[in-house]
Amino acid sequence: MAKFIISMDINKSPDIVWSAFIDSHNMMQWMSNLEKVELIKGKFGEIGAIGHLHYLEKGHSYVLEEKLIDYEFEKKIKSQITGQGINIEVETNLNSIPNGTKISMTWKGTSKNSIARIIMRLMQNKITKNSKEELNRFKQLVEKYGTKFPEKSLESKNNEQ
Repeated sequence: MAKFIISMDINKSPDIVWSAFIDSHNMMQWMSNLEKVELIKGKFGEIGAIGHLHYLEKGHSYVLEEKLIDYEFEKKIKSQITGQGINIEVETNLNSIPNGTKISMTWKGTSKNSIARIIMRLMQNKITKNSKEELNRFKQLVEKYGTKFPEKSLESKNNEQ
């Protein structure tokens, strides 16, 4: 099993961080290679709701299924993500701190496939690093834009000016 915990302090209130975090448009702006989020069953915030996460990485497209397994408004989201031979559990917690919000993510990945398990363990440092970079990108975007992020291409142009 591959496992890690990352956390970051964000200089915005929990309600702003929460709204920015749960927005599927925003997810595509800060998560690497995520192209589309599609709700398949249920509705957002409903335990058991299922969505498809469409990724494009190095010319290869794939879809992972995300199932909501625990949810506490403005405090916690816990999902099970499956596909490509993997099973990942991600829990995100938001806590109020002076001058902002602490966001913490716990990631646990397994696979029934022994080769996938070995690869996941070998790539744990890279997966952790990528997750930290994504969370840092989220922090920068929410601190700069609040609850609505611009398209990636617009953000790039804004940073160049």
